[in-house]
Amino acid sequence: MTTPTTHSPYDATQFRHVLGHIPTSVAIVTGMYRGRPVGVTIGSFSSVSLDPPLVNFFVDRSSRTWPQLNESSTFTVNVLGADQVHLCQAFSRRGVDRFESVAWKLSDAGNPVLEDAMVTLDCSLYKVDILGDHIQVVGRVDAMQLRTVGLPLVFYRGDFVDFSAA
Repeated sequence: MTTPTTHSPYDATQFRHVLGHIPTSVAIVTGMYRGRPVGVTIGSFSSVSLDPPLVNFFVDRSSRTWPQLNESSTFTVNVLGADQVHLCQAFSRRGVDRFESVAWKLSDAGNPVLEDAMVTLDCSLYKVDILGDHIQVVGRVDAMQLRTVGLPLVFYRGDFVDFSAA
């Protein structure tokens, strides 16, 4: 039996550069913590399974928001549209009220739903794993809504894709 190595032949900068050429959608995961809304921007959202309906995302282990979200058994994934860079940036800031000047309401599950989100998915926490410097969060989709049909917010090569010419 061999032991897996903990190092890579590539440095982190090269790894980030190469994987930056793979486009990712942008979402904001929201929940409630001690009666107040919390949320974090993620760029690693994907579907996992149709039966049961599972989705997942990854959050940095150094996140200050994840421990708050993890205290709840439910969360909402708010998938952003191409014109919502401002929401992505608002929920990426540290030490501020990320919900200030953001229109939202509570879902039936009791989590914040961003009113301008393209897609919302109310989820129950299904599984959490620590993988390297990130935490993988898998949620079972309990309710979903396609709120707007349009182009998604996509991050690619260190910036947001501009679909205005499309």
